[in-house]
Amino acid sequence: MLAVYGHAITWKHLILTAVLLIVMMSTLAAVGAWWAWHHLAARVVLREQEAQVRLPDELAVLATVSRRVEVRVDQTLPVRVPIQQDLSIPLEAPIPVQVSIDTIVPIRLDVPIKHVLHLDQSIEVDSQVRTRVLGIPLTLPIQGRVPVKADVPIDLVIPVRQDLPVALTTTANVRITEPLRTRIDTVVEARVPIRESFSLPVTEPISARLTFPQQRVTAGLNLMDLTVPFESVTLALRRPAAP
Repeated sequence: MLAVYGHAITWKHLILTAVLLIVMMSTLAAVGAWWAWHHLAARVVLREQEAQVRLPDELAVLATVSRRVEVRVDQTLPVRVPIQQDLSIPLEAPIPVQVSIDTIVPIRLDVPIKHVLHLDQSIEVDSQVRTRVLGIPLTLPIQGRVPVKADVPIDLVIPVRQDLPVALTTTANVRITEPLRTRIDTVVEARVPIRESFSLPVTEPISARLTFPQQRVTAGLNLMDLTVPFESVTLALRRPAAP
């Protein structure tokens, strides 16, 4: 039994104090370990060495292509083009058309005729002639053929007043001053051959799937400085180093 400042200290007090100190130190150590486990990290330095890297069977990636892609197109494409449009077609050249005319043409003419009519023929005469014989008036019948040879001058103006019917079919050149207006509402189908090279920019990321025929590859590691959180660290027995 010990006495300190007039108080007696027994072994029971010493043991109780030691237990309290151990509990407090254990609590502080647990709190410190929890804080270190969640807030501290282990720093691992890896020297230059070779390592075996295991690759997955497939890997889906998104790739961004910064260069333009050269595409060669050599094929014939079917094309269907719907056309719905109002057209104005100017006609500058004359248009040959068949024209049929069925009308009446009035003719009002005065035709002058100057001509010498040559007569050389025999005229049948069957008439009576009044004459005087010895002062006595007589009527004598005359029958026979009288030859006539003469040049008879003719100087006449013959008026022509007549309505002449005309029926005619002919080709005429017609000019149209106003443009023709029409509307097209149809679908044009065609096959367009394309033989061209295009340089196309790739603006969107490209989805790709990589496959690795060799699952394990040997990779060379440079000097690496890794920071590993304590919560990702597990403890195990150290394996002996390879010779």
